[in-house]
Amino acid sequence: MTRENAPEFARWIRRFHPRPAAEHTLVCFPHAGGAASYYHGLSAALGPDVEALVVQYPGRENRLFEDPAPSVEWLADAVAGVLEAGAVERPVFFGHSMGAIVAFETARRLDRTSARPAALVASASAAPSHPEPRAPLLDALADETDTEILAGIMGLGGTDTDVAEHAELIRLVLPAVRADLSALARYRVAPDATVRCPVVVYAPEDDPSAPARDAALWGRHTAGGTAEVHRFAGGHFYFASLAGPFLDRLRLTVRAAGTGVAFA
Repeated sequence: MTRENAPEFARWIRRFHPRPAAEHTLVCFPHAGGAASYYHGLSAALGPDVEALVVQYPGRENRLFEDPAPSVEWLADAVAGVLEAGAVERPVFFGHSMGAIVAFETARRLDRTSARPAALVASASAAPSHPEPRAPLLDALADETDTEILAGIMGLGGTDTDVAEHAELIRLVLPAVRADLSALARYRVAPDATVRCPVVVYAPEDDPSAPARDAALWGRHTAGGTAEVHRFAGGHFYFASLAGPFLDRLRLTVRAAGTGVAFA
């Protein structure tokens, strides 16, 4: 049985544009409250030599009626197991916002396996051991209404504003949003926790949740000791329009990973 037909792989991984002959694999990890479909356009735009495998967290879309993940660590354990069992070899990880932290923890679990990533792209995310940007989330979850939390997510640009007009959809979406934000807020890791692969940081210039000035702190968490940083115009969801500079940089990162060629 191929991984594409394995029930567990299909439950966790979406392949919107199968490219079995592709030379490179990009595994995408969504943001808090996000779902795999957010990466449909990116999957299509990558080109014939890159296949996107998009992680689908429980509690949304085709997994809507599953309980959301209780922690970042739980998610990383599950995704690492699926990727290793599915014989995914030397992919590049792309994690956006909370997805960068899940990708980092998944990479740690795969460091000694054939599924270990060739590179980790951390997009719009504070470094794992830099909890200050995440600390206020717990207070917000305790004090804010569902509407206020959804408005905060929409303020970052990651949710269609029309959702606010549909109470039933809000009722379905909010448990996953709250669970993701709670998992992220409670996440802590040792300052010396590292992955073996290179870390490349994509830092939007106007993102209050992950200030670009702190992007280099990701260097603490790679065995190489430094992280390559690329800055982009825009806010937290800077790549939503799939602008040329972002796509060009991502393609270069993916194609260069594991080849010994400098990303720059």
